[in-house]
Amino acid sequence: MLQHPTDTSTRTTNRGGPARRGQPVETPSGGPILARHAAAARAVICFVLYGEEVIREISVSSGGNSLRTFSLLPIPATCRPDTTIPRRGNPAPVSSSGVVDAHGILAYAAAVGGVLAGSGGPSASESRPEQVARDQTDVFRRDRIDLGRLADTLMLSRPAETFYKEYWQEAERLLRAHWVGVEMLAEVLSRHPVLTGERIDKILCEAFPV
Repeated sequence: MLQHPTDTSTRTTNRGGPARRGQPVETPSGGPILARHAAAARAVICFVLYGEEVIREISVSSGGNSLRTFSLLPIPATCRPDTTIPRRGNPAPVSSSGVVDAHGILAYAAAVGGVLAGSGGPSASESRPEQVARDQTDVFRRDRIDLGRLADTLMLSRPAETFYKEYWQEAERLLRAHWVGVEMLAEVLSRHPVLTGERIDKILCEAFPV
């Protein structure tokens, strides 16, 4: 879920019972490992679709995880003008559907990332929505609700109760192709549960050099 820096972080529900202060909460349905991979997957998809200097921060804790962007509505790289062409006569190819579709893929990224991580990574067979861990379903639902609200503001319709197979499949395709970045971010998140966008960009630029 894309969030403005002042918004409340996405929260996951802990069904694993109380834990001692400072200890990660393990749950039979997911736990911190899948939570880290889900957050990392969201960051990787954001980086791939929107580029650098878009993510402000990602964080993971026993209480939840969040991704914050500098802009409330970042524009996908494919919807930006070609900087090599003079601005005049070179309008940005922004379309409402293009913006919403990019956010749709991002909205499905964490759920797909969690499923792939729990199934063995990119070598796993095709993922399915029913494989989403129990403690990740609320986050997935809220991500789809946020997508629906964004679509409403752009006079489009993406109801949260509708499953968009094309968003799931594209998120899965991108994550399989960029899984090394997910693993790198998840490993760093295991030691530093809060990462700035600057550090995320540095890690992913090293993982995917131009």
